[in-house]
Amino acid sequence: FLKFFRQVDRGVNPDLEINKFLTKQGRFNNVPAFIGAIEWKYENGGMVLGIMQEVIENSTDAWTYILDRLDDYNERILSQQQVLDHPALSGSIFDPVDYEQMPAVMKELLEAPVAERARLLGQRTGEMHLALAAGVDDPNFKPEAYSLHYQRSLFAGFQSLVRGTFNNQDRNLKNLAPDVRQEAEEVLGMKDVILKLFKNIYKKKVDTDKIRIHGNFHLGQVLFTGKDFVITDFEGEPARSYSERRLKRSPLRDVASMIRSFHYAAYGGLFLDNQIRKEDIAKLVPYAEQWYHYMSGFFMKAYLETVKGSGFIPRSKEDIQILVTTFLLEKAIHELNHELNNRPDWVVIPLRGIKELVKGSAKGVQMTIE
Repeated sequence: FLKFFRQVDRGVNPDLEINKFLTKQGRFNNVPAFIGAIEWKYENGGMVLGIMQEVIENSTDAWTYILDRLDDYNERILSQQQVLDHPALSGSIFDPVDYEQMPAVMKELLEAPVAERARLLGQRTGEMHLALAAGVDDPNFKPEAYSLHYQRSLFAGFQSLVRGTFNNQDRNLKNLAPDVRQEAEEVLGMKDVILKLFKNIYKKKVDTDKIRIHGNFHLGQVLFTGKDFVITDFEGEPARSYSERRLKRSPLRDVASMIRSFHYAAYGGLFLDNQIRKEDIAKLVPYAEQWYHYMSGFFMKAYLETVKGSGFIPRSKEDIQILVTTFLLEKAIHELNHELNNRPDWVVIPLRGIKELVKGSAKGVQMTIE
């Protein structure tokens, strides 16, 4: 298929660059193979206008597939004569349980094939990052070590993000429904705690590498073939310049982005399904959180098993927890800012994501990743 870019820029197009690298050097088979490009060449540069890639026969994207499975999940819950009290959560994202270790009621509701899809997506994500880190002879892909200076610069960016988002939230409180406004005010009161959590990023040097990453990784960027997943669209965040999108970062940013996408799917299964009565949503919300908890765990466990021993994953369990928590929090705050400006009805999703991360950190969740 031939893809044209609506927004073009001088310089290297990251979508072409990464897709070409993964096809020809990384030998990662779970992307649409690069075939060619249409470029506008001129003196001292050029612009990529479009790229041609292999057609992938697929039934849908991962977002649609997951929403369909969530429809079945919610239907099974509501079909019970009486909606049962949801069981206590087992494990955590840093100490995830296997499908067989889940409470019996959740095993029945979530179903093994769905859990297996989350596991497979975690594996494919890890394989993508291993391929991107393999370009040691190419300066555009060669891994680079973290430094304390870089970690401090990350914190400065987080400070600016928190300041801008919380000011925006304060201005928009009046536009929120009363119950959501209460949760928003609760999160506003967590500002100092959130900044304290972000400070963990530079308390000590993190022994890990930066590599090229997907940069805008979510369920909508993954095709489902019926048996496997194929990852697409490596252009990165549309709001960033090409040069920013090409910066090397921790691949755990992609991991955090996909985990947040699972959270959105869990609530999207309620908000987008017009078959669910409004009065039933409150009954289903605790089960949506259960689904998100376990699916994220399956994904995370498979990812860490796939990339174990690689230079871009810290050896220290504490450092993994700091990075993942930091990037999850950063992503949720970005989402909060977006929803305040575009979809106030969805603000509850990032709000609950932020609250969960703050409260989880306050409990001092211990990791037992081997």
